[in-house]
Amino acid sequence: MTIIKPIPEIQIERMQREDLQQVMTIEKEAFPDPWHESFFKRQLRKRKKHSHLYVAKLQNKVIGYIVFYIYSGEGHILNIAIDTGYRRRGIGKYLLEFALEIMEKSGVKEVFLEVSVKNTAALEIYKKYQFQVFGVRKRYYSNGDDAYVLCKEMNNVISL
Repeated sequence: MTIIKPIPEIQIERMQREDLQQVMTIEKEAFPDPWHESFFKRQLRKRKKHSHLYVAKLQNKVIGYIVFYIYSGEGHILNIAIDTGYRRRGIGKYLLEFALEIMEKSGVKEVFLEVSVKNTAALEIYKKYQFQVFGVRKRYYSNGDDAYVLCKEMNNVISL
C-alpha cells in the first residue's frame, strides 16, 4: 500500500504525554461523549505491545490522531479524530491508511471498528476501504444511538 500525504509537511508520530492537551481539544470537538484524558494517560503509561496511539502533526501542531489495537491477529480501530480546521483534507484517510499498513505488516487478518449508524461521512470512507457491516451494537453510544460494527478482511500475501 502506498500512502500519499495529503499535505506534504504532515508528520505522523507516536503520541506523547506532551501531545495530550491538543489531543483532548480535538477529542472534545469531535465527539459528543469524549474519552477522558485518563484513558490516553493510561495507554501512554503502559505502552502495551497491542496499543498504538499516533498523532498527525503539522509544524508541531497536533491536527489529528488515531488509536488502534493489534491483538491475536486482529486489528481494532478505536478512534480517529481530526481538528475541525483540518477536516475534509484527507488527513483522516491518511491516518487510516497508516494504521492499516501497520496492521498488514503485523499479519492482521481482520480489522474491526464501530461507527455511528448516523455518521454517513465516515461510513462512505470506510466503504471505500472495503469495510463491511458485520453487526449492529444497539444503543452503543451514551445518546442512545446504535453503532455498526464494521469489518475489513486484510489481503495479506504470504511469501514462501
